[in-house]
Amino acid sequence: MNNSGISISEVKVMDTVIKTVKQYSRELDEDTLRELQFIANQYKSVKNYVYSRYSGINSITLLRREREIRDEWIRIKFYEQWKLPARYWKLALSDAFGNIRSNWTNTRRKVKEQSKRNSNLSDDDRHYINYVLKFDSYYARVLTGGKLEIPEAFKDKDLNYRYLNNLIRRYTRKYKGSIPLSKIGRSFSVDTGLYSYKSNCINITSTVKGQRLAIELTDSNHYDRTMTVHLKGNHLEIHCPLRVRKKSNCNQNIIGVDKGYRHLFAVSSGNFYGKNLNDFLSKETERLSKVNSQRNRFYALYNQYKKDGNIKKADNILKCNLGKLKYNHNRKKHDKNVKSYITHSLDSLIQNERPKEIVMEKLDFARWDDRYPKSVKRKISRWIKGYIKERLEYKCDLNRIEYTYINPAYTSQICNICGSFGKRNSDLFKCSDCGETHADLNAAINILNRKYDEHITLYTPYTKVRNILEKRISV
Repeated sequence: MNNSGISISEVKVMDTVIKTVKQYSRELDEDTLRELQFIANQYKSVKNYVYSRYSGINSITLLRREREIRDEWIRIKFYEQWKLPARYWKLALSDAFGNIRSNWTNTRRKVKEQSKRNSNLSDDDRHYINYVLKFDSYYARVLTGGKLEIPEAFKDKDLNYRYLNNLIRRYTRKYKGSIPLSKIGRSFSVDTGLYSYKSNCINITSTVKGQRLAIELTDSNHYDRTMTVHLKGNHLEIHCPLRVRKKSNCNQNIIGVDKGYRHLFAVSSGNFYGKNLNDFLSKETERLSKVNSQRNRFYALYNQYKKDGNIKKADNILKCNLGKLKYNHNRKKHDKNVKSYITHSLDSLIQNERPKEIVMEKLDFARWDDRYPKSVKRKISRWIKGYIKERLEYKCDLNRIEYTYINPAYTSQICNICGSFGKRNSDLFKCSDCGETHADLNAAINILNRKYDEHITLYTPYTKVRNILEKRISV
């Protein structure tokens, strides 16, 4: 233990980040591919069962009893329906429970954040909400409408418990969402008891007792942890999570970063990164528009031939013109290129700006693309926004860069010099007093300034933010 009460092992974990390394297989033969696909499908079936059975509000109190459920499956031989070795279905069960718990953790976090943003709630109201969210039994009773005895800590408080419980239920319904069930098995996990290495081959346990599938890899690296096997056509892609040490950081720069469309990152220093993101997205949008237009014409012909009873021609169109192999290949290729470009742009930002801290907008409750027309919104897909956020946080953790989220309200609508409201026209921001400047640069400077704003916190409501900004102008 050190002076702060943190153990040495905890310090070591805090000093590292998870990095996923990948291994790739050579082309697989049909028998091996068929066996792996069977394992993946059965693994998927186990997870889907767990999702459908334990994802609901009635199962919150069961999520910490995974071992009991597993033992019950063994006792009544419930697992036999999936025809998998024990280690496979146990891993599938554990994966599914982990995803469900993660889903509930995220839901709780969003409910807490939303309650902080609700200006109608008092500190005692928020304390009660956080208390309920902390304990599974309380949270489950509130969500199911069960009888809930007022906790001892709140018996002397004059709170509207009915209103607060309804608020918890409403926020939970809004933010929980559901864990999507998989239609096709594309991956499964393997622990150290399910695989072994020999030279440049990995031997994975099959469904036949005592037999393993020998799979040749493109490298000779060996790992000894639980990994995820992904089926990619007639190849395998193995993902292995490794802990790597964080890099040292002696920099002193604090920068504001605005995430945008025409420029991926605009920095308060005046620099821009990812200037070609627009080109990537525009080209893909135009390509998909042409492809989908052609596919729609073929669909119309297909349906017409089916209607006329010409099944042979309909089947030919379905086989030759409406396949998904090339379509999906091109989409995945585009996604890979975009990911690579985002990572490259982010690496350039960190290398050139040398930041100690990055200040950026908290966009969980606001839409990044609100400032853009519909034609642009179609190009900025949700996975891109999510990937940017994930990579930005990962790179910050890896490079020991602090990242601070600020309230995004009106950062793109006020002048960074005088604080007056202005108008954005394409890449230009126009202030009636200060003239024109680059809109994304203006937003980046406002984001940095917002860090030091004592009156506008992360959870200050938008209406209150506007009132604060208008009062400053009038002074």
